[in-house]
Amino acid sequence: MNSESRNCQSCKKQFTIESEDFDFYEKIKVPPPTWCPQCRMIRRMSWRNTWHLFKKQDLKTGEQIFSAFPPESPVSVYEKDFWYSDGWDPLEYGRDIDWKRPFMEQIYELMQAIPFPAHSVQSVVNSEYCTNASYIKNCYFARAVAKTEDSAYLIWDGGSKNCMDSHMTDACEFGYGNVNASRCYKTFFSVNCEDCQDVLFSKDCVGCSNCVGCVGLRSKSYCIFNVPYTKEEYAVKVKELNLGSWKAFQNLREQAEEQWLTFPVKFMHGLQNVNVSGDYIYNSKNAKHCWRVKGIEDSKFCLNLLSGPVKDCYDYSNWGAGSELIYEGLVCGDQTYNVRFSWNCFGGCKNVQYSIFCPASMDVFGCVSLRKKQYCILNKQYSKEEYESLVPKIMKHMTDVPYCDRMGRIYKYGEFFPSELSPFSYNITEAHEISPKTREQVKAEGLMWREEEKRNYTATIKAEQLPDRVEEASEEILKEVIGCAHGGECEEECTLAFRIVPQELAFLKRFNLPLPRMCPNCRHYGRLEKRNLPQFFRRQCQCAGAQSETKVYANSVRHSHGDSHCPVQFETSYAPERPEIVYCEACYQAEVV
Repeated sequence: MNSESRNCQSCKKQFTIESEDFDFYEKIKVPPPTWCPQCRMIRRMSWRNTWHLFKKQDLKTGEQIFSAFPPESPVSVYEKDFWYSDGWDPLEYGRDIDWKRPFMEQIYELMQAIPFPAHSVQSVVNSEYCTNASYIKNCYFARAVAKTEDSAYLIWDGGSKNCMDSHMTDACEFGYGNVNASRCYKTFFSVNCEDCQDVLFSKDCVGCSNCVGCVGLRSKSYCIFNVPYTKEEYAVKVKELNLGSWKAFQNLREQAEEQWLTFPVKFMHGLQNVNVSGDYIYNSKNAKHCWRVKGIEDSKFCLNLLSGPVKDCYDYSNWGAGSELIYEGLVCGDQTYNVRFSWNCFGGCKNVQYSIFCPASMDVFGCVSLRKKQYCILNKQYSKEEYESLVPKIMKHMTDVPYCDRMGRIYKYGEFFPSELSPFSYNITEAHEISPKTREQVKAEGLMWREEEKRNYTATIKAEQLPDRVEEASEEILKEVIGCAHGGECEEECTLAFRIVPQELAFLKRFNLPLPRMCPNCRHYGRLEKRNLPQFFRRQCQCAGAQSETKVYANSVRHSHGDSHCPVQFETSYAPERPEIVYCEACYQAEVV
C-alpha cells in the first residue's frame, strides 16, 4: 500500500503510516494502528515502573516485601522465588471466555485475581534493594541494570563495576555522576563520553584522558576547558582547581556546563549505523525513529533495546537479546519470537498475544503469570486444535466487542493494553519521564496518580552543614540523616532526607569527591536533564558558513558548503527551543576530527 495519513485516536494529531509499515502489519497479520507513534509509546511505557521500589504485602506470607508494585496497586504479589516455584499453579486461575464482554476487561479481571512476581530480577547476589535487574552482584539501589557489580544508585547500566550515581552507562569502572558513558574509567560528572580515563566535567569526549571541563575532544590528554597543557603543567593546574572542595567543585561544574554550550553537538548520538534515525543508536541497520538501541535491524519505533540482535520489530520497548517479530511489546527478550501486545514475556516465548508475565510460554493468548505453558487462553488449558480454532474467534470478538476507556477511545484487536488498566500510577512509570503530566491531567484521563508519601524524617544535619571537603568527614557521617538541599521544594520526588552509605563514602574518599547535598531522587532527576528524550523534531543544520547561526561558535575549518548556510535537514531529539548548537553529521565531524 501507499503511505497514508491518519488522525491519532488519542492526541487527534495527524500521523503517517508509510508503505513499509503496511508491509510489516501485513507480515504479522495485524491491523494498522489507530494511535500515532508517540502516543503508542507513552501508552506502552505507562505499564513500566523502571526504578521505584515499594513495600507491599506478600499474598502468601503476609509479610511486607520489596516490590515494584506500590501498596495501592490492584494486583497482588508473591516473593519472586515462590512465584517461580511449583508451590502454586497459575492454571487454577483459568476461566472461560465470556463472549458478551470485551476481552481486555476479562484480562484485567484475571490480572486482579492472580499474583504477580513482586518485581523483575534474576540471578541477583547481595543486592536486596534493586529491581529490573539481571546477573548483578553487591549492588545498592541499582535499577534497570544487568551484569553490574559493586555499584550503587545506577539506573540503566550494563556491565559496569564500582560505579555510583550514574544513568545510561555501559562497561564503566570507577565512575560517578555520569550520563551516557561507555567504557570509561575514573570518569566523573561527564556526559556522552566513550573510552575515557581520568576525566571530569567533560562532554562528548572520546578516547581522552586527564581532562577537565572539556567538550568535543578526540584522543586528547592533559586539557582543561579544551586548552592543552604538558603533563607537569596539568598537574599544577588541577591542584589549583581545588577539586576536593564542594564550593570549588560547584563553581567548576557551572563553568563546564557553560563551556559545553559553546561547542556544536551532532544531531544524534550514534555509532556504526546504516540508514537509521532517532537517537542513541549503535551498531544498527534500517532502524527508524528509535531511541537507545544497539544491534537492531529492520525495525521501527523501538526504544531501550540494548542487547541485540533484534530484527523485524515495531513499537517494542525494553530488552532485546535475540528477539524477532515483536510488535507492541514491553520488557520482552531472550530469544522471543512473534510476540504481540504483551508485557514481560521472555525466555523463549513464541506466538504470544495479549499476555503478561508469561516466561518461556508458547501459543498463549490473554494469559497472566503463566510459566512454560502452551495452548492457553485466560490461563485455561486447551488442546492444540481447540486453541487454534479459538484464537481467530477471539481476535474477531475483540473487534466486534471492543474495550472503551474513560476517554472514549476504542481498543479493538491490534491495540496495546489501555493505560487505565496499568497496575502502576502514571507518575511512577517511565511514561511520566518521557511525557510529564500534572496530577489534574492524569486524573482527567482516568489514570491513577500516586500521592507523595508524607516523610517523617528528622534531619540531624543540614546539607549546608556538611564539611566542605570529604577528607574532613569521619565515619560518624554514616550515622547522620542529611537534609536534602531541595527540602522538598521541587518536583523530583524529593525524600527530604538521606544517608550516606559505607560503599558510597569509601568511593568519595578514594577519589576525593565532595559529599552529595541532595537525596538520590533529586540527583537522579538532575541527571535526566542531561539526556535527550525520545521526541523527534525536523530541523536544519545550524552551521551558517564560517560560524554557527547563533554566532556563538566559530568553525575551525572550512566546510564543504563554504560561506553559505548548510542546507542539510535531519530528524533530531534536540528541540528547537533548546540552547545547543546542532550540526549535521558532516559539519560536526569537520569540527571534532
